[in-house]
Amino acid sequence: MELIPVILLFFCSDLALDINDPDLVCPSEPVGAVKSQDVILPCHLEPPMDASAETVKWKQGKNVVHLYRGGKNHPTEQYERYRGRTSLFTEGLTEGNLSLTLSSVNLNDDGTYQCSLQTESLNKMCYINLNVEPYLVCPTNHIDVTAGDNVVLPCYLDPPVDASTKTILWKFRNKILLHYKSGEYTFVEDEEQIYLFNEGLTTGNLSLKLFSVDLHDNGEYKCYFITKHVKRSCSFIVTVGVADETEIIGSEEPVSAEVGNHVILPCHVEPPISLTDQTVEWSFNNSNVHVYRSKKDDPGPQDERYRNRTSLFHEELIHGNMSLKLINVTKEDAGNYTCIIPKMAGKGHMGMVTLKVVSKDMCFCPVPHNKDKDNELSHCCSHEVCIALGVLLLVLQLVCIGVPVIIFCVGAKTKCGRAEHVEANENHLENFPTNHDDES
Repeated sequence: MELIPVILLFFCSDLALDINDPDLVCPSEPVGAVKSQDVILPCHLEPPMDASAETVKWKQGKNVVHLYRGGKNHPTEQYERYRGRTSLFTEGLTEGNLSLTLSSVNLNDDGTYQCSLQTESLNKMCYINLNVEPYLVCPTNHIDVTAGDNVVLPCYLDPPVDASTKTILWKFRNKILLHYKSGEYTFVEDEEQIYLFNEGLTTGNLSLKLFSVDLHDNGEYKCYFITKHVKRSCSFIVTVGVADETEIIGSEEPVSAEVGNHVILPCHVEPPISLTDQTVEWSFNNSNVHVYRSKKDDPGPQDERYRNRTSLFHEELIHGNMSLKLINVTKEDAGNYTCIIPKMAGKGHMGMVTLKVVSKDMCFCPVPHNKDKDNELSHCCSHEVCIALGVLLLVLQLVCIGVPVIIFCVGAKTKCGRAEHVEANENHLENFPTNHDDES
């Protein structure tokens, strides 16, 4: 009977030890890594226990990845391809942190790893899956292209692996251009302007093609490669320039306006390109008439006398129309105006418009060389009045010429009548008998 308490004591002691034994914990979800980067494989004791004097071993299959024993690392025990690429958080071992850092990972590192702790009384282990994804490459950080041309934005995987079942995302200025997932397009901003090389996805080509770019396409583009475990991106800047033949065209003929009225000073880019993201400047005698930048009007540098009197047709900027509307025209507004795009400053990249201002007491009716419906001028007399005045002038001319002729004709007729009367009298006198004849 005395043996029973002793047996119970040993049994309870073993049970107490089992209850107090820590667990070795690894994440249940795979850990993702990108080729050539470093990755941490988490592993820790729960509850925390000092493991600095114990044996910690990491393995992949039968290969020893890392061995820590007797307070130090044993690199000679490592499988050769892991040498110089692994490390433990030595200072964290006292708190039960057995995590492993694996540097410069490659696709061969993909797989299942075993983390184990060995003591005199314990032999704990857990497993973790590492998924190594290819590296995403954008071979350049800047691309120059001419407006109107097509351009390919290069982006690919290294090594070239099949990306057709993955998620691919392209962004422009943080706005989604294209979203591709497992063989389907879930979103495309403009199918006519952008194209993903579907046939190249199986070899890791994620490049995007843009058609007929314009100045609106300036900015940062980002290429994303997304899997269940990693999200990788690379980016570059695209700068769209203008061809040498691009011109800013003003008006060859002067534009006329009456004091107090409104006028439009025409100016546009040929061939048409979007000016939405460009800086547009109008000037007059070295004074800033109007400035547009960062997609809005900037009244800061504007000359005071033009304040609240100028505006652009914002909805037309995308078509290259940078015409200026000037209201409440004054005599001082007459002169030569210049429209420019600073990035295009140079030969052929400056438009000129001459404004003629007429007082209200001057009535004139100009006939524009190229009459534009959107740029009809308001004058003190309308076109119909001008026609009436023209008819009146014609009538006056007829009167001025006709009246003297009539007077002349009437006078001539009177003179002719008098001459005939005199001649008749003379004939009558010739036929009248004289006194001498009577006497004989």
